[in-house]
Amino acid sequence: MKTIKIISVVLRGLPNTLTLLVASFFLATVLGIFLAWLNLRKNRLARGIARLYLGLVRGTPPLLMLLLAYYGLPVLLKSIGIDIDHWTRMTFGILGLTIGWSAYLSEAFRSAYLSVDPGQLEAARSVGMSDRHSFWQIIVPQTAMIALPNIENLLIGLVKATSLVYVIGLYDMYNQATNLSNQTSGVYQLKIFIILALIYWVIVLLIEWGFRLIRGHYAKMMA
Repeated sequence: MKTIKIISVVLRGLPNTLTLLVASFFLATVLGIFLAWLNLRKNRLARGIARLYLGLVRGTPPLLMLLLAYYGLPVLLKSIGIDIDHWTRMTFGILGLTIGWSAYLSEAFRSAYLSVDPGQLEAARSVGMSDRHSFWQIIVPQTAMIALPNIENLLIGLVKATSLVYVIGLYDMYNQATNLSNQTSGVYQLKIFIILALIYWVIVLLIEWGFRLIRGHYAKMMA
């Protein structure tokens, strides 16, 4: 089988892979920030809710999280009168990955925030800056810069985790490669999966390049 044929078949799943990656990472980031905010509050109930969520999610394998989202959530919601059987596999895939990665991103944001010297807020107040202005102009940029390496690693991990959606029958690149291998009775299996690995590697290289640009931009801003 020609290499170009393998690439063309595998790339049929690229739109789904990228949709999963972008949507779940965006939603996980939003949810992660909210969870970090809850975890940093002085309110015990808020902290308790955040820590319970983080403990449960981080202790559950991503593959199991996808299965729970796809098979368990419809049953759970149906018991209280909510029917989500019409949701697409893509929706469940995004939901499962979002839940899984939100916990890891939350800890990345929280640890980065705690690494910033709180004395800088006092210094900003002493020169007449408001707390809100100081937070957005001083604390947030430093928190983002500190969190960037962890965010990059988590995004790369999410790239690889998108392949897990095969368990719910969603046709991403991995599923396309597996089907192609089965159609050829495994004769070209090694070649197919090497090409698949190289495509994932290219995606990871693009992510690393993007984060280098972001770090360079932040470095110039904070110089």
